[in-house]
Amino acid sequence: MMALRESRCIFTALVARLLVRISERQWSHGRVTVAADEWTVKTPRRVRHQDGSTTMLEDAVHVRGSKHHSGLALDLLVYIDDGYVSDGSHPIWAEIDAMAREYDPRFGLGIRFRDANHLSWDE
Repeated sequence: MMALRESRCIFTALVARLLVRISERQWSHGRVTVAADEWTVKTPRRVRHQDGSTTMLEDAVHVRGSKHHSGLALDLLVYIDDGYVSDGSHPIWAEIDAMAREYDPRFGLGIRFRDANHLSWDE
């Protein structure tokens, strides 16, 4: 089993390579730009209120044990001609997944569990 540090370093290097490749490719869909969102999501989170008190909050978006919590997942924001691609069945997701898996079969999108823009390592 790989140490978390090693997994995170591999994942980060693969993400960097993939983002550059997506940005440099000529797409048939139009001009594609991409951003990363929700990389490492810490849970529980400490929220400080105006009166100085704090509250601990669980992550209400990602499932318990999500790779987001360990820095091994992020969400890709893909734009085609400046329009956000929110449709998980858009063919660009399968194309990006194939590009990612060319680098390593453990690296890819969450298409199989209906979260197309979820990019993760070893999930």
